Amino acid sequence: MVDYVYIEDTEGLGQVVDDCRQVPAIALDTEFARFNTYYPIVGLIQIYTGDACYLIDPVAAGDIEPIVEVLTDPNVTKVLHSGSEDMEVFQYALGVVPTPVYDTQVASAVLGVGFSIGYQALVEHYLDISLPKDQTRSDWLARPLSPEQLDYAALDVIHLLQVFDAQQALLEGTEKMGWVTSESAQLGQDIPTMAPPEEAYLKFKGLWQLDRRQLNQLKVLCAWREVTARRENVPRNRVVDQKALMNIVRDRADSRHGYKEAGMSPRQARRYADEMMFIQSEASLVPEEKCPERVERTDAPVNNRKMKLLRQVVEETAKSISVAPELLIKRRHLEKLIRSEDAKGHYSLPEELAGWRESVIGDALINALAGSGGQ
Repeated sequence: MVDYVYIEDTEGLGQVVDDCRQVPAIALDTEFARFNTYYPIVGLIQIYTGDACYLIDPVAAGDIEPIVEVLTDPNVTKVLHSGSEDMEVFQYALGVVPTPVYDTQVASAVLGVGFSIGYQALVEHYLDISLPKDQTRSDWLARPLSPEQLDYAALDVIHLLQVFDAQQALLEGTEKMGWVTSESAQLGQDIPTMAPPEEAYLKFKGLWQLDRRQLNQLKVLCAWREVTARRENVPRNRVVDQKALMNIVRDRADSRHGYKEAGMSPRQARRYADEMMFIQSEASLVPEEKCPERVERTDAPVNNRKMKLLRQVVEETAKSISVAPELLIKRRHLEKLIRSEDAKGHYSLPEELAGWRESVIGDALINALAGSGGQ
């Protein structure tokens, strides 16, 4: 049995807020569900102050607005593990993201423990404690929550501050502390459910195959799908899936029959075809010069010798500074760097290598390419 206080009314939240504001850092986590919805639905919020563990039930309490005061308190660091989804949960539930934050998964990568390490493995590594994994697929919106669910949820935060303290001892006084701070701060940015609808089409693969008018059709249809999914709170593919949208645009389908041929279900065609046809007809009136520019192909093979050279630089750099190599740069960003070569044989660092990465790995990659002889 794990010690915790179960909060199921607004009055109890006052004590939580008061306790949290007395400490420099709290451990924070959420349990949520996203079965057939666009937005994540929060089922439980866990907070550990170092002295007390609180399990806040948003379903029972209803109004959890008081904890915004803690989430945004600049004097209280919110410690999470793999917190990007938690940020999305808080953004939807309360309209804010926690700040400042510290992510123990990010810190593990910076410290060379491993990239995307799970919470159980994290606790075992730093504290030599084995945690149960039997509630990972629980329904956190069902009530009542079982004792096993509540114990599991409490353990998700009770050990987190100990891990935080262990990592802080290793990071203190090193430049890596700044890397963790920078990476953790980015967790509240680029939340998928907050992204501009008009940019949704840019995540599709194969855009290079489309001409400017087709790109414009895809842009407006994807924006419409995003807005519709948000309004109805259903997954995007419930409206129309990505493959069908690409087929519609590529085949220039603009009728119910054409939509079905492209892959839409009869239900989707019945419900959305009229809107889609109107949107397409409006988009067809846009002059070509005002349509999106053609997209350069980014999935074509790159020079294998250059890729092997850059990967060697990444591996050697990561080993020399004891970090997970995946933290420094992803393969797609290496490909982007290779493709940036201009007519004079010069390369440009992708924006993903801005900040601390530029001096740590970016400059070395540019130098390696410059000395590769352009082959």
